[in-house]
This record gives sequence, C-alpha cells and structure tokens, in this order.
Amino acid sequence: MRGLDLSPLSRRSMLGLGAGAAVLSALPAWAQTAPAAPAAAIDIKAATAEIVYGDPKAKVTVVEYASLACSHCADFEINMLPTFKKEFIDPGEVKLVFRDFPMNAPGLRAHMLMRCAGGAKGLALKTAIMKSQHSWLNQDYLKHLSQIARLSGMSQEQFDACTSNKQLEDFLIKSQYTASQEKQINSTPTFIVDDNYVVMGAKLDELTEAVQKAGAKRKAS
Repeated sequence: MRGLDLSPLSRRSMLGLGAGAAVLSALPAWAQTAPAAPAAAIDIKAATAEIVYGDPKAKVTVVEYASLACSHCADFEINMLPTFKKEFIDPGEVKLVFRDFPMNAPGLRAHMLMRCAGGAKGLALKTAIMKSQHSWLNQDYLKHLSQIARLSGMSQEQFDACTSNKQLEDFLIKSQYTASQEKQINSTPTFIVDDNYVVMGAKLDELTEAVQKAGAKRKAS
C-alpha cells in the first residue's frame, strides 16, 4: 500500500470552512491531488442529488452513512441490503437515504464516480465498486476505477472529467465534514432511523429491530 494515501479526513483540516462556502478552504492532502479537469461537462445538480432507495413517502426513514472503500459497508451492500430491500424497502415501509462518507482518496474518487453515473446506473456502479474493492483499493486505484467505469459505459473522457471535478469533490468532502460535526458520525456504516435510533456497523438484525420499533412492518417471506 506504499504511496497510497489512506489517511482519514481530518476534522482539524476542515476548520477553515465558512458558512455557505462554495469551496472548502482547507482540504486534506489526499483531496488536493486530482488532475486538471478536462473539457467534458458534469451535471452537478444531478450528481449531487439525494440518493434514495424506495418510496419517498415511506413511513420510516433510514439514513446510511457509508464509504465505498469500507469493507463493512461492502458487507452490508452485498450480503444484507438485498434482504433489507425485499423485506422493508420494496413493500414501501422504509426509504433508505444514502449519505456519502468518503474517508480517503480512493473512496473519494469512487464516490465521485458513482454520483456522476447517477440514477439506477449509479446504484449499480455503487454495488460493482463495493464488490470489487479487492481489485481497485490500492495505489493504482484511478486506473482500476477507470476500468470499472468503462464496463458501465463511461468513456475515459467522462471518467477524467468526473474524478477531477472540484465542485463535486467539495460537495462530498463538505458532506462528510457536516456529518461528522452535526451527527457525530465517526465510523462506517452508521444508520440513523427516523433521526432517533442509531445502528453502528453492518448489523442487519439490529437495523431490522430499529425500523420495526419505528413502525415499519416486515414483509412475510
């Protein structure tokens, strides 16, 4: 892993943030190494839209804070989310809001890639990225992420434009900073159910119990 900056995002390094600032004034070193942005355009409004699984009017809301470079987050995505989706999200009992919490340079670029893809393609890319963490989470992460992007139909020009977009980068880092300051999020995955119950870690049984306490009904198998 030599040469790869896996250091966490420092809260101290973000203290230069002003209220409503469009650009983060103090970023960790790993967030300052993107190449110059090429000409390809990025739809920032679409790329920064809220990511929601399920009916927006569902009675229970679960907010998931996760990193695409987190192995426990991948465990939830691959082994638990399909069950949770079948039992609570698809029946309309729960909506799951995904909040980006990148904690290092590879994770940041992976989140940018997912958001540039957007919609159903973005969710599919999110799963593909998590399933293949072992192949891209290394010092050549940009090269390997570009290969994953091409498989999803993204050109190299689009990939370069996405992963070097300063607005999107700032949005993601500010989101992580805000979550750590206002919600005291310091590990991933963390789930907040109806702004009341907190589940830390990939624990399907605890998450199931929390949403049921909040009023969600479990679909019978």
